[in-house]
Amino acid sequence: MDSLRHTTRLLTRAVRLAQIAAATIILYTPCVHASLTAPGATPNSVTLSWTAPGDDGGVGTATVYDVRYSTSYITDANWDQATQVAGEPAPQPAGSAETLTVTGLDPSTTYYFAVKTADEVPNWSPLSNVATITTEPEQEAPGNIADLQVLESLRYSVLLGWTAPGDDGDSGTAAAYDIRYWSAMITEANWDSALQVDNEPVPGPAGTPESCTVADLNESTVYYFAIKTADEVPNWSGLSNVVTTSTSGDETPPSAVEDLEVASGDNDGEIDLSWTAPGDDGLFGTAHHYEIRYSLNMISPQNWDSCAACPSPPSPLAGGDAQAFTLCELEPGQMYYVALKAFDEAGNPAPISNIDSAVAYYSIISDVDDEDALPTEFALSQNYPNPFNPETEIHFSLAADCNVRLEIFNALGQKITTLVDRQLPAGNHAARWDGTTSAGQSAATGVYFYRLQAENFLDSKKMVLLK
Repeated sequence: MDSLRHTTRLLTRAVRLAQIAAATIILYTPCVHASLTAPGATPNSVTLSWTAPGDDGGVGTATVYDVRYSTSYITDANWDQATQVAGEPAPQPAGSAETLTVTGLDPSTTYYFAVKTADEVPNWSPLSNVATITTEPEQEAPGNIADLQVLESLRYSVLLGWTAPGDDGDSGTAAAYDIRYWSAMITEANWDSALQVDNEPVPGPAGTPESCTVADLNESTVYYFAIKTADEVPNWSGLSNVVTTSTSGDETPPSAVEDLEVASGDNDGEIDLSWTAPGDDGLFGTAHHYEIRYSLNMISPQNWDSCAACPSPPSPLAGGDAQAFTLCELEPGQMYYVALKAFDEAGNPAPISNIDSAVAYYSIISDVDDEDALPTEFALSQNYPNPFNPETEIHFSLAADCNVRLEIFNALGQKITTLVDRQLPAGNHAARWDGTTSAGQSAATGVYFYRLQAENFLDSKKMVLLK
């Protein structure tokens, strides 16, 4: 009998210990979630729901949730790599319905979700069932830009400004801009034909002031500008307001030529010119064209337009290059004043160059026979005929190659023209005078003097013009 009682007591203790052990397990281990679902999604969020598991198994109130998501299936092995949701709700009593909206997700993306629960110790439950859902495609485009404006218009560029519209309507941050320009009004119909800017900025958050410089434009040209904005899908906004402006023109003229030199040419009626080419803008670049003008009178800005113009001047060379040209078909023996201007492609004129003068080449009658002995001395002969009308010849001899100057003076000692002013070879020469002045006017009846200067030789003689 005592043995039976002892055995009964042992069995009773064993059952009691088992009950205590079971109670301890329920106390420290929240139960496993098996009810996690994802009933709804938007392009950027997912709604989760589940039933609160309790603190000790299926009773009481747990202390905390740990909700995580990933684009890969979640297991205990990769739980730590999954993204933890911020703002998880505090657990409600066991059996309560729980919901949570997970935001900041990407559109059209499949996500996996799982939950663990802990009590106050904390003792963590095993992994819940895994719920999966795909977010909706993004359908809301950024809002249309309505405040596009021209901030600055320069010669070759335009600065645009506007306010960032956002990603979804007027909120968030868009993904890209498409800025275009055209020489005609931009519409949806011709958008694809308009030229796209290649340095568009990355959009800032909605409301951010934005700007972009459109470069490599043509000067003095009317342009139209418009923008579209895209989100990450991409969903494109409609056309912005269209703005127009004109780039400025070239306002910098070529620099003035300051080293123009002129001299008698090699053939009758020719004057040779030489100068340093100016630039297009000041001293830089290449000018567009020249105007070369000449006159028997001094040239000035006031009489520039009335002076004779060279019909076919040369094309300008690059700024700083040496340039030369010959004026032809001038009156032989006449002294001309010459000047020029350079123009750029916008028609901006340079100031008038320095003015130089020279006698148009006048043929000298030379009598030099290779088999005859050259003159041994310099000499000036009397003109023939004398008196004369309308022209006469003046003969002179040169004992050596030299610079020769033969000039005509009136009775008052005033020079009225230059017949020769250049290098001549040794030999016998003659120059004709037709009785006109360097200004092309006929000389009056009277006494005139002609003077020859060659090296150190200087001589003059008298002649008479009768009409």
